[in-house]
Amino acid sequence: MRRLLFVFLVPFLFSVPETEAQQIARARLEGTVLDMMSGQPLEGVHVFVSRSEIGSVTNESGRFIFNLPLGAHRLVVSRIGHKTQTHDVMIRAPRAYLLDFDLEEDVMQLGELTVSDEPDPDWPVHLESFTEFFLGATDNAEHVEILNPEILDFAENDGMLFATAAEPLMLINRALGYRVEHHLHQFIVDGDETWQDGESFFIEMTPTTEKEAKDWEKNRKMAFNGSANHFFESLMDNRTRQEGFLVYQTQEPGEVGRSDEYRRNSAAPLMRPQFAVNPTVYLTDGSTDNEKIMGFPGYLHIVYTREEEDRAYAEWQRLYHSGETRDVQHSWISLSGAPATLDAEGNVLDPYSVRYYGYMSFERIADTLPKEYRPEGR
Repeated sequence: MRRLLFVFLVPFLFSVPETEAQQIARARLEGTVLDMMSGQPLEGVHVFVSRSEIGSVTNESGRFIFNLPLGAHRLVVSRIGHKTQTHDVMIRAPRAYLLDFDLEEDVMQLGELTVSDEPDPDWPVHLESFTEFFLGATDNAEHVEILNPEILDFAENDGMLFATAAEPLMLINRALGYRVEHHLHQFIVDGDETWQDGESFFIEMTPTTEKEAKDWEKNRKMAFNGSANHFFESLMDNRTRQEGFLVYQTQEPGEVGRSDEYRRNSAAPLMRPQFAVNPTVYLTDGSTDNEKIMGFPGYLHIVYTREEEDRAYAEWQRLYHSGETRDVQHSWISLSGAPATLDAEGNVLDPYSVRYYGYMSFERIADTLPKEYRPEGR
């Protein structure tokens, strides 16, 4: 059971004047992590913002402290031997927040553990499949290494592959220049579809040469352009077309890889892109001026016009089109259920409230950047 012992004092978040929030852009989180049963402080607990470089590790007194920008964040509290907690929070006021957590010990039940002297003969095959789907198939994936694959456990059921890890996966991304600590709870491969529950913490690497620094920045910029982060940031700024995105609303995406609305638009003789919509029509006011609620029926078909498809994507989507690369990237998004909340930077409060298809689902952890990353000059 996931519990937050000390409530986030949400009523006070709304009481700070807007002028103060504009003057100070960051808040401070501090608190203590205790063992739920004994009440003793826990040392070595990772408390961090998912998919970011922001976080801390508790000391011998169970204390942590770090600063973070205002906005939507998923807080992760994780320690080996205890159940991980995640909390989606909207930090609206630039002040200190006291957060105390109780972590429940993760006790393995009788029957969950099978001890054998014989190695699983299918483990290498499962690892190969997991690596392909987890890292992705882009050029960047070839430069990502999982440093501790031995901690992975695999199981098969009804043709699906399940992967879990009792410890964080440690990765090194030599294409983007990050070490990644990925807290994997579950990863499922079902045919060509995947689903995962996991949180990443990024540590920026130090380049050894000027060329390496330039290569990393070039690769990071390419990974950012056309990404979900790029789209949602431009959506909140009402700059989707200026940033190279065309958006169409459709009830059914059809086969992933088809682009009926985009082809109709390209054939239109006047006012191109006359069939595209301004996606800000799907935004309504949130709790503050810096938040929006995104809701739409069906799917949004998102076309990024400033980069062509990767050849590997054409091969990955071989069932859906001829395998020839196209000069634009096609993605689709839908909502998992209720409308999604976005902050001023385009961060989604609940990262699992939006589902991705097409190109945005093709680019996986090998192309994932810390959510606070922005190319130079933005």
